[in-house]
This record gives sequence, C-alpha cells and structure tokens, in this order.
Amino acid sequence: MTEPRPRSRSRAPYPSPDEVPQAPRRRPSEERAAAAPSARTATRLAILAVLIAGVALGLTAWRLLAPPPASCQDTVWSSVPAANELPAQWAPKGTTFDVNRRTITFAGPDPGDGSGAPTVLATATCFTEGAADAVARAESAAREYGQVVSAKTDLSDGGFESTDVSGAIFLEFRRGDIVVDLAAAGGATATDIETIASAYDMALGGAGGSIASPAPTGTAAVGSTSPGASAAPLTHAAPELEKLLPTTVGGVAMTVDSALGSAILTTDPGSRAATAALRAAGKTPDDLRFAESYDPTSTISSSVVAMSVNGLSGAQVDAMVLDWFQLSGPGVVKTDVQLGGKAWTKYDLGDEGALSYVRIDGAVVIVITAADASSAEQAAAAMP
Repeated sequence: MTEPRPRSRSRAPYPSPDEVPQAPRRRPSEERAAAAPSARTATRLAILAVLIAGVALGLTAWRLLAPPPASCQDTVWSSVPAANELPAQWAPKGTTFDVNRRTITFAGPDPGDGSGAPTVLATATCFTEGAADAVARAESAAREYGQVVSAKTDLSDGGFESTDVSGAIFLEFRRGDIVVDLAAAGGATATDIETIASAYDMALGGAGGSIASPAPTGTAAVGSTSPGASAAPLTHAAPELEKLLPTTVGGVAMTVDSALGSAILTTDPGSRAATAALRAAGKTPDDLRFAESYDPTSTISSSVVAMSVNGLSGAQVDAMVLDWFQLSGPGVVKTDVQLGGKAWTKYDLGDEGALSYVRIDGAVVIVITAADASSAEQAAAAMP
C-alpha cells in the first residue's frame, strides 16, 4: 500500500525582490541636482557662522585696538606744558607719539658734577574707558610695593604721588578720560615733578594744583612760608586794605604798603599756585590786591597781610591763600583760637617755624605770621 506523500507547506506570502516594484534609479546628474539645494543650505549656514564669528572677533579687536575718539586723541597729542610753567631752566628734550598717548622727557640744568641732568618723564594717555579705575589700581599697586603714597586731590580729578625705597618719585593724576603719569629721575626733586604735573594739568585745562617746596625766597623775616616783607618795595595800590592793618605793634612802627598781584606774584611755587587759582576763577593777577604791615628791622617777630580778589568771596580767597601760603598740605595742624578778642584759625606746619593765623573778614582774608602765640596776640591787638 502506497503511503500518501506529505503535503508541501505553502510559501510565505512575501514577494521576491524581482516581484517588488522598484522606483526608477536616478541618473548621476539627477542625483547631484537633487542634493544641490541641501548642500547650498549647509554651505550658507557655514559661511554665516564664519561671518558671525568674524564680526564678534572684529568687535573685540576694535575695542582693544581702535584709536580713541579724535577729540581725546587730539588733546593728548597737542597739550604741552607752557615753557614759563616749567621749573626754572627746564625744557622738553624729546617726545614720542602713540595711537592714544604722548610721552615727553623734560630735563633740567646739568649740575656739571658728572651726575647728569635731572629728568621727568611725562606720559599723557587717553582711555576709552576705565580711566578712574586705572588711577585707583595704580595707587593700590604703589602701596603694595611698599611705596610711600600721598593723595593729590588738587590736580583736576585727583591722583597720587609716591616715593619708593630708592627715593624715586612718581606722580599720576587724571583729567576726565586722560591719565598723566610722571616719573622723576637723575636727582629731580618733588618740587620738580609737582611743578611739571601742575604745568601739565594747566595745559589740559585744569587749575594746576599746589606745589610742595621749601619756603620761597623773599618771604618774611620771621621764617614764614607766606609772602610778606617782599624784597621789592611795594606801593599803595590797595589803600582800602592798608586801613585794616596795624601801623604800630608793641611800640614799634610798622611799614604798611600794598600792591596788585602782578607786582608780587613770581615763579615760586606759592605764587604759581595763586596764579593757577586766579586763572581757574577767571581772574587775572591784577584782580588780586595785597597789603602788608611789617617791621623792616625785624624787631617785631610778626607781620600781617590782608588780601582780596575782585569779584571773589572771602571763602574763595581763603582757599587760594591757603594754597599760596602752603597751609593746605598734609601734616598741617589746624586749630581755632582767639586773638585780640576775635576768632582766628591757627595753622602749624609742624616744622618748629613760624605760625600762621588766618581770619576771613567779609571779602578780605587777613593773615598774621608770628614766631609764637604771644607775638600773634600782640599783632592782633594792634589792628584797627
């Protein structure tokens, strides 16, 4: 008996590859044409990214390297201290220009001892931003380096002066977005660098500030740093001020005379400070009126001066006088006292020299310079 043949399994209902409909294959040229739009898009995105990065880099470089505004650059390039504002016999000896700064070397007279001429290197730099912060950071760094630092609030927007252990002197101040750095070398003194800083400040439109120095020549015989008993004989240009001064002190006849500022202001630091203050107030030396009462024989150890400036208040004149007489610097001790039954302010420089007593009387400032308190009292009591 024949066994039945096994029934074959039916094939899964999946078509063969030959039976699957196939899309017609593109020609190579057609494939490139189809891919072109996406390729162009990718290329454009890449180019755009490069451009954005380039713009960002360019903006950063522009902020760092671009010259400052023309007005600021013009100021630092063209502002040069006037020759008559420099220390005696000093002159510029060289200058260099950068995109935002000017550097000038000032030199004094050669002493002829082989040490060479003293110099001050001054650099004025225009800051696009951060000028005030730059000065503050420089002052902080000077303190960190162990330098002796003192503030210079009298120069435009302020600054500082510092001295290192070797005796080198540095000074930096700011006027708006311009920072001026000065470095003294070759034996240049504090007076030299401060005088040049003052001249630079005035060249930039500032008032010039005060200048520390020993007592100028031609001052009172009692040792004051104030301008009294000047070497040149005075006239009677301010008789209204002469009436406020004593003609006799302690039984000794006093010489009383007066002059306009142009006759008594010279090139000493105190006079320069007064001249700068007058200029800042829109005044000229002849607006200053000065009278003095002094003993030409020096029997009396005191003298009295009275000052006024046309159009200025007593307080304004007082501020100028304090700089002129060098009574506003560090180390000066200020005390309220009574002399001749009136209120005065005593200024002690702490150098065991003469004392100064100042009083504001309306628009007039009166200063007594005396060797001691009793001499000052004697002079005050003799005033009309």
